[in-house]
Amino acid sequence: MKRTFNHLSDEKKEQIINACIVEFGSRGYEKTTTDAIIKRIGISKGGLYEYISSKRELFLYIVEYTYIRLYDYLRGRIKKSNGSLPADILDRVRVVSGYAIDFYIDHPEFISFIVRTYHVADDDLSNQVENIFTRQYLDLFGDITSESLRFEKKRIIEMLMWLLLKTRYYFLVELKSGKDVDTIRKDYMDNWEFYISIMKEGIYGNKN
Repeated sequence: MKRTFNHLSDEKKEQIINACIVEFGSRGYEKTTTDAIIKRIGISKGGLYEYISSKRELFLYIVEYTYIRLYDYLRGRIKKSNGSLPADILDRVRVVSGYAIDFYIDHPEFISFIVRTYHVADDDLSNQVENIFTRQYLDLFGDITSESLRFEKKRIIEMLMWLLLKTRYYFLVELKSGKDVDTIRKDYMDNWEFYISIMKEGIYGNKN
């Protein structure tokens, strides 16, 4: 983003960011146009380009922003509890998932946007998005203990990241179905409990 963006008021920044989250989250990167963004914001195209260099740069900024907001929320919840997470990876998944669903329910537009980022056709852009996600994810899960794991820690983390993508998608499906918040929260956690129960039987054991 250009320096001029940083000079904007917090209210104006938030207006631009929220407009981008909604537009990219509704249509995806390829189908979203800067015309649609400026229409939602209520500024001219020239006005938008005073703050950005390209749609690509803007998209990556919004990706970074949404993941930072999500994971800062999770870190804040962790700090408010006992300030630490279980060393065991599956216990940690259970705890973090319980915090995450609260954020999802309060900020569904963020999750719609994040899910859309999984489907970027441009390979280079997709890799940059994945790197942003991975960096934030490993900040919470990269230090788990591996002594009792039957399989390589890196592969297990990759599988958990894939399951996370699925659970976010299912969350949006349930949200659009009109289910009440308590049911959505319960179904989300039940899904993770199901995955965790299977993995407890499969990823632990003698490595020999």
